[in-house]
Amino acid sequence: MVDTSRRKALGFMAALAVSGVLPAGAQGAPFPSRPIRLIVPHAPGGNSDTFGRILALKLGERINQQVVVENRPGAGGTLGSALVAKSAPDGYTLVVADNGTHAIAPTLYGTKLSYDVFKDFTPVMLAATFPTVIVIHPSVPASNAKEFAALAMSQPGKFTYSSAGTGNGSHLVLEMFRTAAGGLDMVHVPYKGGAPAVQALLAGEVQLTAVSGNTALPHIQAGKVRAIGVASTERSPALPDVPTFIESGILFEGGSWLAIMGPAGIPDDVTAKLNQEIAATLRQPETLERLAKIGLVVVASPPSGLTDVLQRDVPKWGKAVKDSGAVSD
Repeated sequence: MVDTSRRKALGFMAALAVSGVLPAGAQGAPFPSRPIRLIVPHAPGGNSDTFGRILALKLGERINQQVVVENRPGAGGTLGSALVAKSAPDGYTLVVADNGTHAIAPTLYGTKLSYDVFKDFTPVMLAATFPTVIVIHPSVPASNAKEFAALAMSQPGKFTYSSAGTGNGSHLVLEMFRTAAGGLDMVHVPYKGGAPAVQALLAGEVQLTAVSGNTALPHIQAGKVRAIGVASTERSPALPDVPTFIESGILFEGGSWLAIMGPAGIPDDVTAKLNQEIAATLRQPETLERLAKIGLVVVASPPSGLTDVLQRDVPKWGKAVKDSGAVSD
């Protein structure tokens, strides 16, 4: 009698599982029960990659599962992001998204972009932010943003600025600055990557550029460049003496962020579990310290926090793309 009842119960549970009625955890082992694949849609060495590897190591230790980082660079991070958008929505494939892949790309690539940032992804969290700093060559006779803006306004076309490429975040931050400072007439010189753009400034080939705070810091400390402002709403902990542009009366914000996302359709309980475990990992003292060393400020928001940022930033960065005239190759 007991065996008969048990068989009926198991048969009923199996039918529910096939129909999709059962929650994810009830269909098998509790999530996660196998390795997680974390796609970094950029080449090794940048903020996304360093962040991803720090997170993967500490998260793997916490959940007792391997978190495998896989670099899938190309087309400004959109190739790796598209791969994740097309993955199974089971929580085992995630991407380290950023404002380039999910706020700039929709306008920059337009109809050529193979994913919709709102429809094709499950937001897990806004993970961290990092400041973008505009720096000038020390030969430029200006000590702050207002002085530089006045100088550039008085000498149209004299000053040149480098970027990591047309439509890149560094280019658009400088375009935002140029517009917010009164429509400065300056010449854009795009390079193939952030490193050559910085080298051009150090060599005096251009007069200003925009870089992440951790990239700028050693050059600032060595006196090789001068920071005139942080493109965030708040000052950077790594550069506490550098005011924001908003403080200087030049009203724009172009801070950068990193987020964790998965393909659309991940079950709510799996998303909640991912958010909980990643947040706990990021808030560990050792993790906070390691991320602070590369200029990242941990946010670890709920999924809704990332949705709010996307709704704000897609139109903001889209306007910057349109104003700059940038188009994808």
